[in-house]
Amino acid sequence: VAAILAIAGIVMVSGAVHLDGLADTADALVALGPDGAERARKDPAIGVGGAATLILVLGSEAASLALLAIDASPLAAGIACVAAGGVSRAVPVILVRVAHRNAQPIGLGGWFAARTTNVAASLVVASAAVLCLAGAFVLGSPTVIAAAGVGGIGGLTLGMGLVRTRGQLDGDLLGASVELSFVLTLVAAAAIVGGVGR
Repeated sequence: VAAILAIAGIVMVSGAVHLDGLADTADALVALGPDGAERARKDPAIGVGGAATLILVLGSEAASLALLAIDASPLAAGIACVAAGGVSRAVPVILVRVAHRNAQPIGLGGWFAARTTNVAASLVVASAAVLCLAGAFVLGSPTVIAAAGVGGIGGLTLGMGLVRTRGQLDGDLLGASVELSFVLTLVAAAAIVGGVGR
């Protein structure tokens, strides 16, 4: 229950904007053709692809936090959650600096890309690194750093794959990259802690 409430709190604070982007991107991926994909992305109603993706991602996040709390401690779960939040917010910043060469930023993605400088990207990455290092220091374990590495690299790789597949860099795709990085970080942390514990 605590894990579910923690995820619900993050959803409420963020206004669920990244989850909306994830659902819209998933709906676009299962639509037929580029025009159908764009219609599905812009449709305010959630489709089957978006609904299934949200259930899988939110369920994985809550399950990972619960496993961390059981296998390590509630403190470890909380620190992993904070680290995942920091890393996942750095991924779209890096993505727009790298992916704008491969796809045209449009809509909110274009607005974000135009305002994201190299200095801003460096500050965001440094902030995420400080969060992870502080978490590792408090826990006395490099688990948080390893999990953040998996989440960051995995989220960036998936984000680049989405850019290539969709041929554009939109706000929904950036939101999807946040959620994918977040869930990958938590799943990696739970897997590492579970593997060490056994």
